Formats: sequence, C-alpha cells, structure tokens
Amino acid sequence: TVSTTVIESLGVYLPPKKVTTREVLRGCHGIARMLPLESFTGIESRRVAGDTEFAIDLARQAVADCLAHSKYGPEAIDLLLCANISRVDGPARLTVEPSTSLLLKHHFGFRNALAFDVLNACAGTFTALYLADALITLGVAERAMVVSGEYITHLMRAAQAVIDGFSDPRIASLTLGDAGIALILERSPRDEVGFHAIDLFTASRYSSCCIAKLTPSGSWTMHTDYREMASAVFIPTLRHWQQVSSRTGGPPANRAHFIPHQTSRKTLLRAVRALPEFVPEGSTAPHLIDNLAERGNTATTTHLVAVHDHVLNGGIRSGDRVTFAINGSGLTVGTAVYTFDDLPDRLRSSAATTPKAKPRPAPRARKASPPGPRARIESVGVLPLPIQPPSSSLELSCGAAERSLAASAHDRSAIELLLYAGVYRTDFVFEPAIAAMIAGRLGINDTFDSPDGKRTFAFDVFNSSVGLLNACFLAARLIEGQKIRTALVVASEAENASLLRGDRRRITETASAMILEPSPGRPGFGSFLFRSFTDYIDLLTCSINSKGDRASL
Repeated sequence: TVSTTVIESLGVYLPPKKVTTREVLRGCHGIARMLPLESFTGIESRRVAGDTEFAIDLARQAVADCLAHSKYGPEAIDLLLCANISRVDGPARLTVEPSTSLLLKHHFGFRNALAFDVLNACAGTFTALYLADALITLGVAERAMVVSGEYITHLMRAAQAVIDGFSDPRIASLTLGDAGIALILERSPRDEVGFHAIDLFTASRYSSCCIAKLTPSGSWTMHTDYREMASAVFIPTLRHWQQVSSRTGGPPANRAHFIPHQTSRKTLLRAVRALPEFVPEGSTAPHLIDNLAERGNTATTTHLVAVHDHVLNGGIRSGDRVTFAINGSGLTVGTAVYTFDDLPDRLRSSAATTPKAKPRPAPRARKASPPGPRARIESVGVLPLPIQPPSSSLELSCGAAERSLAASAHDRSAIELLLYAGVYRTDFVFEPAIAAMIAGRLGINDTFDSPDGKRTFAFDVFNSSVGLLNACFLAARLIEGQKIRTALVVASEAENASLLRGDRRRITETASAMILEPSPGRPGFGSFLFRSFTDYIDLLTCSINSKGDRASL
C-alpha cells in the first residue's frame, strides 16, 4: 500500500480590487489599445493588489485564512515551504534576504518549522507539494505548509507602456492577476484520499522561452515566446497526464476534474478537444475546469485558486478526484492526481460561518520510514579565483557544474535532480529557475524525448547562505527515499553592479557544484539540523529598490 498525503486545510486570498481587461487595454499606448485581448484569452477581469499590498501581504492573508480553517496552529507545522515567483514586498522593492518563508515564520510563530523557499516559475507550488509529500512519506516531517503570494501585476503595468501588438514578447504580462494561497498537508488516514501521484520533470531546452528580470532602466519585465511554449508543451503535457493516470488507477471517485494551468481560453479549448484522445482505456474524459474569466493567470497560485473557487460554487465536492496538469517556465511539465476527503464540505461550511477558536493539538511524534541509503558527495567542482569578468550566474554555474561532471563517474544523462542554491543572480532573474537554465545549457535530459526516457527535475532552493545546505538536505532525503539516485547541486554568486546605483556592495563572484549519489555504506550525509532565530530577522536584510533609471541596494 502506498501512503498518501492529504490537504488538511486550504486558504486563499484574492485582493478586493478588480480590473477589467478593457481597463488594462485603456492603459496601453498606441495600437496595443486595439488588441482583442478579452476574446483571445477569455479573461474578463483579474484581481489586483491594492496600493499597500505586495507579495508578502498576499502570502500572509492566505496563511491566516488557511489557519482559520485548520484544526492546527502554527506550532504544529514542522515544514514551511514558500513557492512564489514574486518577491516584490514594497513599492518597487524586491526582497533578496531574508527568504519569504523566514518572514512568515517570524510573523506567525512557526517556531517548529524548517523553512525555506523553492523557485520554479509557475510550477513552484507543485514543486513544493512534491517535496512536502516526499518528506511526509519519509517521516521527516509530520505536517507541512505550502505558501505562495503572487503580486505580479506590476509586470502588467510596466508592459502597458511598451507593448506594440500581439507579437510583442511582453503581451503575456497583460493576462496576469494577483492572489495568495496556503495549504497544510499531513499523512492521510485513508489511502483512497489524498495525493496519489505528483510527478514533474524539466524540458530545459526551452528554458529561454520565458524570462522575468530587472532591466537597467529599473523596471521589471517578462519576455515570453508564448507560441513556442504552447506548441512545445501541449502534447507532452497530455501524454504525461495519460501515463500518470494509467499508473494511479484506484477506486472510482464521485467525479473527475482536470485543472490545467490557467493561461488562455484558446489553450483550454484546445485541451477540451484533445482530452478524449488521451483518456486511459476504461476511463471517461474528466470535466475541464476553466477559471480564467475573473482571475486571469495567477502564476503559482492558479490551480489552488481554481480549486477554491469551484469548491465554494459547488463544482468540486467531497470524494471528487482532480488531476492537475502542471506547466511552468523552464519548461517544467507535471501531473498530480488527488482525491478529496471532506475538505470541500468543511470549506463551504466555514465560509458560511464565523471561524471559532479551536484547541490546537501539539505535534505528534514522527514515525520515520525505514532508512534507505545515505547520500554521499561523489564529485566536486569549484571555479578557481579570481574569475575573469564579465560573468553571469549561468556561466559561473555551468563552469562549476562541468568541473564536477568531469570528475564524476556518472554521465550527465544520469542526473535526475538539479538544484541551484545561489542568492545573488544576474539581472535578479527569478523566472525561470536558474537550475533549468543550467540543465538546458549543459544538455542534461533537456527534451521531452530524452534517450532511454531519462528525465531531470530542476528547480532553485532559495534561503540566503543556508540554501546550499537546504538543497543538500533535499537531495539526500530524496536519495534516501529512493525517489532519485543522482543529484547535481550548484551555487553561484554574481555581481549586479550595472544595475546598482554606485558601488555599495561587492560580491566575490564564484561557483561550486557537487554530485550526490547513494552511499554503499556509512559515508555520506546523516542528520541535518536547521534552526532559525527569527527574533533577529531585521539584523540582516537586503532588498533592491528600483528608482529612477537605476536600482540600488
């Protein structure tokens, strides 16, 4: 019997401010005002953060809502993962340190939680869910919270001033909306409810199709080759859903739903037409959930916002099964299959009543699964100093990774997990994951049809200087749980002097990489102990303030 994890509580925050697509177009210049954006995308309106709301505020609101619906308090959470792309936490201010997870840990008092961020573009939430599910199954964590607060409509406002037509690579910015989500996971008491599968991989050859970064002018921009992304990912996503659905099987649920990443009505309609071709034998096509009209594309929060909306309107009921089709820049493709317990009934009931104070049970003693092999460092690659400028995060990282691969007995195609843990990155790129760009540059299982079906899952771990050890912890535990065999962990630090006003801070540019593999004996990583002293969280902070035509640290 395969144990499952279940969503104990779900919290969603949608800002009250609503902006229609017509209003968005009125804010554009020239020919862009004439674009048939509403008919093409199906987006009539989207929620937009208020003047004093930012990414951290959306996350806090979602966490508060999640805790209000839960039987647990903050002290019962022992793993806190934040998955938002956006780190804009104030007027034109991007937070680099501390991580969003530590800010939330301090604010809510998650005193028992191991906390760090994961970055994987729009697939970030399900990347965090994949990790939480694995660590709960292994007995490393008893209860996890996954959070994302996406304040991304600042990209929309920046794009309004420059877009000149449908071929403009910034057009996707006009489809964005803001939202926050949070959910608590724990081991399911019944195997027939919860996550039956969470499976993701990265086709990194397409990692340049969507890049969001800070420009020298001081504005945040997102350039998207939407046509290439859509054409590359559509059939592989459905094939992957078909494969995972065939494996999960299980008892029939009340009803089956299919929730893809909500990007455009054209893509959703194409999915409706194609779905029947990929339905596993003996099954019926699931009902496709379309949540675009009043939400737009809310990035990492899109699937759970759709779940919440359709739970409240009665579209999703207790006992229903949902398949999530996951896509994110990088390109990450994935499928998750979930059967609801009575969560929909509980959410509808609590939405109709005022939440009451409930006793908060203490965390239960963890029951670890039988240990698997330890993970050992098989090879290391470090760039010698001094580094000759100019160097980018990608160049530095690939140089170190190549050195580690050259010293390894493993072929690069054997790398199943690629983690990047650097903090300061060229142009402050937070989409896609730098890990995906590294995999693409090095050609590590970078297509949907890699030889022998080998796949690599790539994402970033983000937690100041502790991020590298967090990444080693994840790789070691996934090796111990026999989910993977080989991992490549990379970190680099890059100077952004060209984007900074003056020369207030200098970073020693370098990079390191290591390959981890199962250990045949005692050597290797044993226990990890992480502690966060959040009472001192204000003693070291770093943010980028975009002002005028430059930025400053």
